[in-house]
Amino acid sequence: MARWTGTLLLCVTLLQILRMTTTFPKGAPESACEDMMPHHTGIKPQPGLAPYTIQVSVSSFETGVPVAVRIQGPDYGGLLLEARVPGSTNALGSWQVPPENTKFLQCSGNPQGAITHANINPKNKETVYMWTPTSSNCSIQFVATVAQDRQVYWLNVTSEMLRGRAAETGEGRLVLLSSLLLTLLSSR
Repeated sequence: MARWTGTLLLCVTLLQILRMTTTFPKGAPESACEDMMPHHTGIKPQPGLAPYTIQVSVSSFETGVPVAVRIQGPDYGGLLLEARVPGSTNALGSWQVPPENTKFLQCSGNPQGAITHANINPKNKETVYMWTPTSSNCSIQFVATVAQDRQVYWLNVTSEMLRGRAAETGEGRLVLLSSLLLTLLSSR
């Protein structure tokens, strides 16, 4: 009987260790930065439309001016959140001090390039993430993987596109110069 109990205890211990190595209750691993996959062994993302949206405080941004970001929808336990140029996997800008139950994740060589969960405690629409752009020469959108729990998560939850003010100004100047050039050419 003692031998059977010892074997059972060993099996339970090994299963616990295996469970701990196949989930990430303390945040996404750096290996998730590019593909945003939580790497939960044997678990696939939910198909279809996510019950989450990413809400931002502005429609355009400028270098050094923080942008407030919220995940709207049901409470969630897990998160990986980055700012990216559409079509790129590089995390841009820098996140400010993470809210309770979250932490920084180094992505694209940037120690504050992403935000992830620090535990599986619930986060909700009241949780505000502050992102500071280090450049405003492009348009970006926020991209997230949001997990209700270990087995239920959605990939590629995105915000609306935000335009960098430097990019807007540059394009505005181009339109103005084009108009002036057309006016000059038509007056000849």
